[in-house]
Amino acid sequence: MKKIWLIMTMVVLTFTLFGCNNQEDEGVYSLATWATGTELSELQVLVDEVNEEAEGEYEIKINSIPSNYYQQIAVLMGARQAPDMFWLTQEIVPKYAHDLGALADISDNLENSENLNLDDYYAGVIESTYYDDTYWGLPWISNPLVVYYNQDLFDQAGVEAPSETDDWDWNEFIDKAEALTGETNHNGDEVYGTVIDGWPNIETFLWSGGGDVIADDYETIVLDSEASIKGLDNLHEMIAKGITPRYGIVDSLGGNNVWFERQQAAMFMGGVQDDFEEKIERMDEEDKFELGYAPMPTNLDGSRSSFNWTASTVLHKSNEDDPLAYEAMEALTLKIFDWKIAPPVKDSTDKIADSNPDKEAMIPTIEHTLQFARSGHYIPEWDGTSGINDRLWYDLYLQMLKDEDFDYVSAAEDIAEFSRDLIGERE
Repeated sequence: MKKIWLIMTMVVLTFTLFGCNNQEDEGVYSLATWATGTELSELQVLVDEVNEEAEGEYEIKINSIPSNYYQQIAVLMGARQAPDMFWLTQEIVPKYAHDLGALADISDNLENSENLNLDDYYAGVIESTYYDDTYWGLPWISNPLVVYYNQDLFDQAGVEAPSETDDWDWNEFIDKAEALTGETNHNGDEVYGTVIDGWPNIETFLWSGGGDVIADDYETIVLDSEASIKGLDNLHEMIAKGITPRYGIVDSLGGNNVWFERQQAAMFMGGVQDDFEEKIERMDEEDKFELGYAPMPTNLDGSRSSFNWTASTVLHKSNEDDPLAYEAMEALTLKIFDWKIAPPVKDSTDKIADSNPDKEAMIPTIEHTLQFARSGHYIPEWDGTSGINDRLWYDLYLQMLKDEDFDYVSAAEDIAEFSRDLIGERE
């Protein structure tokens, strides 16, 4: 992956310095997407609707890139065939915007739009495209973490389940998980309180102590702060107490979600898009269980947070002065709001039951969670060759999962210094 990213960076830098986007037909805009299969078919329907409503003023054409998406985007840019619009996940936006200079600044368009503006978005969602006092894209989806739980296992163990908008904290989460661990399910299999195998991401646990990797200023490293270490203490406690299966055996069932589906984990920290409802419905009658929902626990400092995976549509730099390109992107974004769960804008959760009736019972938890769901404070140094994220995974999180005696405090301190040095190398 590091080699791929290095090639990507070199190709895109070559484009940035020497090339420009080659749009042959005025008013025709290409959209690069990773969507395939059913998702692509559904997206095409939305694009067709946008094009029809544009009445010839503009047209969007989809370019589906089903594999090696970011590598292919870099190749297109290097060949001066960059897509006019393309999808980016939140952690990559700063690198494309700042280091590669490949994105259009849409701040003025967004702030002056009559159909969509900053106030329409949940604060934690729009922040995912914000860097260096600039907005770089339009989020079209939010997928915040919630706690799914097995009501039957809670009842069996005599443990009180959390409510759909509970203010429970991480101490309560750990206590409940410990009380549930060691039970047996309907098949006689041992039950764990939860399952942690690199998911959820390490930010979740840093936040649990009131800490973070990077502060709100997107520059100050706080990974080694007292609050962040308290968050890592929470993670270590869960691993040491054995309330999650050992890292080395999680894949034995096929993945972390399978532990929950097979009733061998009583709680699962997953995104609101996870389709447990549909899977339970398809189970044999004796394997079905009652599904419950709760928000992520309150952090030790009293704050609330839920990691929110987001994706945005961005404009290529060559379209920065083309208001029609932004208009087309905005029109498509508004269409997607009625398609994806959960919509990243306020007062839209009533549409969830229409697009996915299986999620109707979850709406109170989704509405509650979106009030405090957030992205990480991502910077250009986060991803890529020898980036901060790699160090967090390989030198901290993975080591904690493998060895409960691992010195995670010293590791956090080392990565914090490494991160400060990276930021200090900026020109």
